[in-house]
Amino acid sequence: MHVLIMQRPHSTARYDHWIHEADPTARITVLTSADAERPTGDLAEGVRRVTVDDYESPAATAALFRLCAADRPDRVFVNSEDDVLRAAEARTLFGIPGLGSATALRFRDKVEMKRLFEGLPVPAVPHRELRCGADLYAAAEELGPLVVKPRDGAGSTGVRVLADARAVRRACVEDPALLTALHGGTLMAERYVAGTVHHVDVLVDGDRALLVSPSRYTSPPHRFRTDNLGSVMLDRGSPRAKLLTDTAERFVARLPEGHGVHVLHLEFLEDTSGALFAGEVACRTGGALVKNAVRHTWGIDLSRASCLLSAGLWTPPEEPVPTGPPTAWLLWNGGPRPSVPAERPDWLVEFSAPKPPEGQRPPDTPVSSVDSRARFLIEGADEEQLEARLRLLYADG
Repeated sequence: MHVLIMQRPHSTARYDHWIHEADPTARITVLTSADAERPTGDLAEGVRRVTVDDYESPAATAALFRLCAADRPDRVFVNSEDDVLRAAEARTLFGIPGLGSATALRFRDKVEMKRLFEGLPVPAVPHRELRCGADLYAAAEELGPLVVKPRDGAGSTGVRVLADARAVRRACVEDPALLTALHGGTLMAERYVAGTVHHVDVLVDGDRALLVSPSRYTSPPHRFRTDNLGSVMLDRGSPRAKLLTDTAERFVARLPEGHGVHVLHLEFLEDTSGALFAGEVACRTGGALVKNAVRHTWGIDLSRASCLLSAGLWTPPEEPVPTGPPTAWLLWNGGPRPSVPAERPDWLVEFSAPKPPEGQRPPDTPVSSVDSRARFLIEGADEEQLEARLRLLYADG
């Protein structure tokens, strides 16, 4: 067994250790860049490390293809949305099992991904492809207030809300780069749904959803510059949780045979009337503290499980059961400052305040929805108690 791991320079996850522990005979190659935060000495025994100067460059993709041509791996593993498509192209070009480029494209393109919800209990939010200003005007007339976003974006980066035709004109006049993006076909528009945003995190094995964890954001992710991003697990027996779980399970069952997907992060929009629409889906582990929350409540590390499933080295439980209470989490993004209560309570499971590089101050303005100056993970009996405990984090402010 030869496993090739694409590891982004800021990642310190020990994927190679997980594979080595599951199969000590496996050969492991890690492709990263020379500025990787993870030191070479942290690698598992016998791991080969290949570095490139710029991980984001076409030269890195070329290095990936050269590695596959010279010593074809049995599996290629990635855990970042930005690497999904080029890893899939390598699998397709060299006949490697797993997620291929045709299926991967549907997860990287927000227009294509919305087609995956056709016929499911929760439909996709009404949307349009865009190629020029006229398309943007037409979308505003047809759909009303719009969310305009990159077709392949992540972390709510580059998202803007346009209320009407006047806002469309103002955006184009004030930011000509918007028109350049429209002409390049890199943007799409969808109806702005004012209300609650839910996320559902799923572990997948073939046509079966092994684990489905539905939650709701305390504020829509695109507001990260003015609000703090938080999330609360839904009560398992609630109608909303059941509907989202059913939709996620049907989504998984309809994936093409041999799809190679092992983890999904889906987002759903709920309007003020209670109607639900499917927003986006990515074949990667949810960001922020999603993984921490699932691990605390279910006893399963989504990154580790998806890594070992990708390598064919993990036997999933027949029916996962919670090993801990429900959880909620909060990031200090652009909203008011939360803090640890004076007497740290037992229900505060994790707290961290990442330190900026030496000589730098923490950024005052987050660039994406997962940028934060502090992170909190809490536990509670149900949604109501979790919400109450999140509010207590602001009590000292």
